[in-house]
Amino acid sequence: MISIRIDIDECLTNNGECDVHAICSNTIGSYNCTCNPGYSGNGFECYPCYKNEYSFNDTTCVSCPVDSVSEIGSTSIIDCKCTSPNHYPNDQTFICTPCPIGYLLDDNSNTCQSNFSFFLN
Repeated sequence: MISIRIDIDECLTNNGECDVHAICSNTIGSYNCTCNPGYSGNGFECYPCYKNEYSFNDTTCVSCPVDSVSEIGSTSIIDCKCTSPNHYPNDQTFICTPCPIGYLLDDNSNTCQSNFSFFLN
């Protein structure tokens, strides 16, 4: 006798009971809930990252580098703004680092750009 197994997509009904700030992903025989960027939790309960934190790997909220600030629900280290002028949050050292000589901080991307590129705009 051949047995046919039909998968039910639990995500189609009420987002699979996942938190409103989570994504439901159907799997064969089950489903997973994952909090959205800027939130942390188990997917069934998601909480926004606090002020001066950002979400890391979309699952955990971690502190911004020392001497930097961010808003509630920040999704990346790029959202952490250094309080010292012309400094950026270095994602390798996790400290606010000054831009090299001849570079200026681009507030939109939170990265150092050549002085020359600012004169082209």
